[in-house]
Amino acid sequence: MFATSEVKFGIIPAVISPYVLRAIGPRHALRYFQTGERLSAERAHAIGLVTEVCERDALDATVNAIIESLILGAPLAQKAAKDLISAISGRPIDDAVCEETAQRISRQRATDEAKNGITSFLDKRTPSWML
Repeated sequence: MFATSEVKFGIIPAVISPYVLRAIGPRHALRYFQTGERLSAERAHAIGLVTEVCERDALDATVNAIIESLILGAPLAQKAAKDLISAISGRPIDDAVCEETAQRISRQRATDEAKNGITSFLDKRTPSWML
């Protein structure tokens, strides 16, 4: 269960609001910031507050599966992907964004990590960050 119940105490969910607002958008935030309603895991998933829901008994296995997926990714590429999201999130898809994304992939492809990853894929071997 999750709630932004601050209004029930005469305050507002100010500290968490930027994160919740970014996750669920202003329409859902308006409702839940005003009502202080409790959200089930399923509802939190449906509105984008959480990305995964599982049974309590499956929590460790679910977390481990996500961790295993993360471990497979190249660390510098993962950082670059996070930076990319920060840089283009909320911007219109225009010439400037297209140019920026083209520049970013060009820079990333030139890294030793990317060269190793692409070569490893083509050679059907494990990339260096997974050894």
